[in-house]
Amino acid sequence: MRITRPVWRQFSPKFIDNAAEWVRSGGHAVIVYRPSKLRLVLGVDKKGELTEQGLWAVLALEQHRAKKEKEGPLKGLFTILAAPHARYATLDWCERDSGFAKPTRVLKLDCLECGACCHESNVILYDSDLERFREAGRTDLLTNKHLIRKKDGKLRLRFLPSGRCPQLESDNKCNVYAARPFNCSVFPAGSEACLAARESTLNLRDDVDARPLA
Repeated sequence: MRITRPVWRQFSPKFIDNAAEWVRSGGHAVIVYRPSKLRLVLGVDKKGELTEQGLWAVLALEQHRAKKEKEGPLKGLFTILAAPHARYATLDWCERDSGFAKPTRVLKLDCLECGACCHESNVILYDSDLERFREAGRTDLLTNKHLIRKKDGKLRLRFLPSGRCPQLESDNKCNVYAARPFNCSVFPAGSEACLAARESTLNLRDDVDARPLA
């Protein structure tokens, strides 16, 4: 499949108008006020909501929802201050994308050749997921062999010690695809979470060279 993803670009505060134009053209921006203060600027969809790519960038950084600006050069766009733990990642995204000249990039992804998102993932399960397992005749997935409840009380899919999902076949097909968990079904290809999984699992970095890391 062909995926169009936003390209990250770094701006200083005096070029905030350029940052706004970059985001309105489909990209993502980071305004660097100082090393300890980074402001992410994310776009809106046709309904005026945060784009799916923007939402998953926020989720990948383990941060809360961005706010929509009501005035100034960034009016109508979404912004969020990068938390201390997220600053390195946001600047790394800018460095990764520095070789791309346009606000968006088209890349080709084949999930059956990848399967990276099925490794080391945090798949939270809901009651609807458990019911879907039952309806599919997969009551074996309702046992402690496949489920784990963490200290936060949320039920999660248990992964193998290797980090691989036990439902992932050798050909990268999902053994329970028709009844897969909701969080798996909404995981977007080409998102920052997807790119991070490809980099950590397959050692593939989507930079301008698009080649494996050394």
